[in-house]
Amino acid sequence: MGFKKFSIIAVAAAILVVTAFFVLLLKVFDNAEHEEAAVPAVTGESPEDTEGTEAYSGLVEAGIEKAGSAEPETETREDRVPDDSDWPYLEVLLSSVNRDIKVMITDRKGNLISGVPFRAEITRGERVTEYQDSDRDGVITAAELPGGKYTVHLLPEPGFISPENDSTVTVRSDISYTTVDYIRTIIKTEDEIDAEAEDTADIEEEDDGELLESGEIDLKSGTIGIDVSKYNKDIDWKKVKASGIEYAVIRLGYRGSGTGALIEDPYFERNLKGAKEAGLKIGVYFFTQALNETEAVEEASMVQSLVSRDDLSLPVFLDVESAGGRADVMDKDVRTANIRAFIETLENAGYPAGVYANKKWLTSYINAEELSGYPVWLAQYKVKRPTYEGKYDAWQYSSRGHVDGIEGYVDLDLNISL
Repeated sequence: MGFKKFSIIAVAAAILVVTAFFVLLLKVFDNAEHEEAAVPAVTGESPEDTEGTEAYSGLVEAGIEKAGSAEPETETREDRVPDDSDWPYLEVLLSSVNRDIKVMITDRKGNLISGVPFRAEITRGERVTEYQDSDRDGVITAAELPGGKYTVHLLPEPGFISPENDSTVTVRSDISYTTVDYIRTIIKTEDEIDAEAEDTADIEEEDDGELLESGEIDLKSGTIGIDVSKYNKDIDWKKVKASGIEYAVIRLGYRGSGTGALIEDPYFERNLKGAKEAGLKIGVYFFTQALNETEAVEEASMVQSLVSRDDLSLPVFLDVESAGGRADVMDKDVRTANIRAFIETLENAGYPAGVYANKKWLTSYINAEELSGYPVWLAQYKVKRPTYEGKYDAWQYSSRGHVDGIEGYVDLDLNISL
């Protein structure tokens, strides 16, 4: 009976040991399951969605986090994009010439941002009007505005960081013939435009060169010079000077006959430098397509920004002729007002200026008598002497000239009283 009692106690103890072992084992498995279930909570997933945890852990180790894994912070201008973003910061330049606002959107280097339909809210008092850069050239223009102070707010555009603060500008109620300092921002090169479509000036004068070859043109009243542009290509200015040419009128640029963009002649700088080094007297001209006085002031400002008064011995001329473009059908009075605005803006900046046109345009499309106080450069071919009865100071007498140092034809001019 003693041995039987001892056996029962031993069996009970064994059962307790085995039970304890299984309880301990269950606790180990239970802890492991809880630790595995906690992983998604750390990574931002719900405990029920554990699929892809290993792949996501690899992203974390690589420094990439899912949206929503970080605590929200107060947004600043610098926080709008990731630290490694190449989104450009935008700057806004404002100007007003005459009842208008020009909003120029640039990068931090002052380069216009094109190809984007930027929008801006322009506010005066309680009135807010939204304007859009419909042609995507980086410039928003609001016209025919009442004079006064305005606030400009550039609306957000995906892919860009907008200015934090709004800008203000005072709109002029009447025009001021003074150069504007923003002009370099909007000058384009021919690489940026369709030059064939934009550079379409046509003087509408035919020249067969017969009178020039026969020597019948009366040139006794002045000195001979030339006018040049990109169409004359590379010029050997030392040979030009040695041939007897005394001066050159160089095209500085033009306004596009389609878009109205301000474009620098691609040969202007090298022509200016070459003619100056060769010792020629220099003048410049600009082909206009201005539709109003504001645009004429811009054209004059472009001239002032690209050439020093000290480099010029002759006036700056506004080239007014047909182009088959935006300014051809302009009213005669408006065209004359634009010419005067160009001339007076440059004169106020210290540059003598005048107008270039042919007999037809001076007679029919310009009020020439209103410009009699300014230099006039007349274009008329196939005549021994001009038949234009108005006042002129220089005469472009042929487009069929040959000058040593220039390949092909070149325009010839007679300086009478400049």
